[in-house]
Amino acid sequence: MAVWRAYLVAGMLTVSTYVLVPRGLVSDAVFLVVGLSAVVAICWGVRQNGPATRAPWHLFVAGLLSWVVADTIYSWNEDVRGVVPFPSISDVAYLGAYPVLAAGIFVLIRRRGARLDVPGALDSAIVVAGLGLISWAWIAGPIVAASDVPVLERAVAVAYPISDILLLTMLARLVAASPASSAAFRLLVGAVSVQIIADTAWAAAPSTSWDYSTALDLLWLASYVLWGASALHPQMGSLAEPAAAGPVGFTRRRMAALSSAALLPPATFLVAMATGRTIDAPVVVVGAIILTSLVLARMAYAIREVRLTARQRDDLQDELFHQAAHDPLTGMFSRAYMLRLIDGALSRGRCAERSTGLVLVDLDRFTTINDEWGPATGDEVLRETARRIRTAAGAHHPVARLGDDQFVVLVETIDAVDETPVVAHEILGALAAPHVVSGSTITTACSIGLSVSLDIGTDADGLLHQAMIASHRAKASGAGAIEVFDHHMRREIAQRAEVEAGLRVAMDEGDLELHYQSVISVRTGDIIGYEALVRWRRPEGLVMPAAFIPIAERSDLICEIGRWVLHEATRQLESWTTADPDAFGHATVAVNISGRHLADHTIVDDVAHVLDRSGLDASRLVVEVTETVMVDVPHAAVQLGALRDLGVSVSLDDFGTGFTSIGQLRELPIDTLKIDKSFLASTDPGWSELVALITAAAHACGTQVVAEGVERQDQHDVLAGLGCDLAQGYLFAPPLPAGEVLRQAPDRIGDPLSP
Repeated sequence: MAVWRAYLVAGMLTVSTYVLVPRGLVSDAVFLVVGLSAVVAICWGVRQNGPATRAPWHLFVAGLLSWVVADTIYSWNEDVRGVVPFPSISDVAYLGAYPVLAAGIFVLIRRRGARLDVPGALDSAIVVAGLGLISWAWIAGPIVAASDVPVLERAVAVAYPISDILLLTMLARLVAASPASSAAFRLLVGAVSVQIIADTAWAAAPSTSWDYSTALDLLWLASYVLWGASALHPQMGSLAEPAAAGPVGFTRRRMAALSSAALLPPATFLVAMATGRTIDAPVVVVGAIILTSLVLARMAYAIREVRLTARQRDDLQDELFHQAAHDPLTGMFSRAYMLRLIDGALSRGRCAERSTGLVLVDLDRFTTINDEWGPATGDEVLRETARRIRTAAGAHHPVARLGDDQFVVLVETIDAVDETPVVAHEILGALAAPHVVSGSTITTACSIGLSVSLDIGTDADGLLHQAMIASHRAKASGAGAIEVFDHHMRREIAQRAEVEAGLRVAMDEGDLELHYQSVISVRTGDIIGYEALVRWRRPEGLVMPAAFIPIAERSDLICEIGRWVLHEATRQLESWTTADPDAFGHATVAVNISGRHLADHTIVDDVAHVLDRSGLDASRLVVEVTETVMVDVPHAAVQLGALRDLGVSVSLDDFGTGFTSIGQLRELPIDTLKIDKSFLASTDPGWSELVALITAAAHACGTQVVAEGVERQDQHDVLAGLGCDLAQGYLFAPPLPAGEVLRQAPDRIGDPLSP
């Protein structure tokens, strides 16, 4: 059992047996032992628990020791001398203890309540004023009014309730300043409260007829025990620690205490009338005025706190709304708030039968600016861009930042159809001037898309989507372009959606098929392999890839098609090999991989899976990617390197149409380079020299060269003379269905490693 709990139990057992002890020296000895035990317990608790501030506990020791001395003197006079003079030296010791104990509590108040707690001070003042009024009306007042009693006796008698009021004032202030309490705190409050109750009962006892001595002795003894237990408790050190700062709330107990205190004046009059006692009415009236004033002050402060809290709540709501509605970098409206504004404008436009326009500004090359100049410079460019757009658009047109480098302007006027292009041209002109950031001149350009609500069914998301589509078209047209979303774009979107939906159905119902075009050795004329080309069979006939692949590339549908083509091509080549191993045993199959599929983290697993499923040797699969993929897809080289690690060959398609230079060939993870057919179809007399340059560079890097689009014999002859390795085109064979390829199987397939 903890020391404090053992002391508390032992002390309370001793107090409970006090009634069995004969009155006299034995009971006096019990009183002395219990009092001294409280003093020793406090000293021991201070030593063991080591509070940071010991001054309050030293004052408590002094106060309790003064009471013990007073008890001893009182007992000596009563039991030895047989007379108890009043006033006496014991009264000096008794009364001297109160200010010392109050000082100790005051130190705790100062340590716990570092801030000015006006509500707590008012609450404690209300309670003290109410109880002080009762004390004066029923105890101190009658004593003062007893003219037959000597002045000194009356003064000493009145000093006791006044001392209790002092102690009560400190206790009320301590409790008001400490809404959260520990067990040690509750023990201390209990000790002071029991002492005040016992003192008040003793002071009021002469006017009553009940035998009070034993009952009051029990209360005083219990107070000693509670003092000692509070000091022995391990949490006693927290009593001198600052209480957590925060507003003092109106708890139920606080409200009950304040309400009870406020009702004490009328209750005093009612009790006096019921008992027939005479009270000092002016004192009660003055007390009522004081109490009412304190209650009104507390109510005024509470109202002030409520108003302050409401204002803080409103300010917080305004701040949260501003943060949610504005972009932190540019101060413009956010995307979410702009959508609300657009919705409102469309709603008003439907009622007034007028259109609503959007101007979507998309900065070009902003990523390059960030890469070359750093994010800080990029942020400054965005802030300046936002300022220019806001100025050009005018104060009556809301502006929002949609993303990193996209801004949108809402045009809500009677003639929005005509004014929207005007606003767009104003913005385009404002952004044409270069930015000067930290002494550096940075030139920017933008693409602008416009959309205007043309029917009542358009919502905010739809109108914004239309503006984005127009801005994408403008970006494709070149820097500084302005495009308007019109009926033509609407039809394109509808057709694109129809094609995409049809493709998904085709994937499910097996309407896609592969045709295979042979790849020929220029030197020997042998078939080295085939390129798998996807077709879409529809009721009206075969649909070529150019009609649906670009649409599929706008979504992840292209990845699904790519996986199907990989699976079907490898399965078909393995099937041919099984059917005619002499004709197809060394053939390869080339499959085109889109940039989106190459960028997908599953590409390597997809290829490994189809090879494992078909049983085809990895060296017989050629993965083809276009030259632009090497620029558009981050980490494309890493992905291609991982595919080569599987044993798959990599071919770079459409070489010469992108941004890859001949000098980069040695660094590219490729095995074959395909010269775009535009070179062979060119009427420029220098096309052969250019092909010769590409071929020589590729061979120097250990890379084979394939020429596609060979349709005439003279083209074949030139390629043979230039040392080109492989060729494909209608001169040799068109793309054929799988069944036709098998029926027209050649006598032998050349070794692709030695064409």
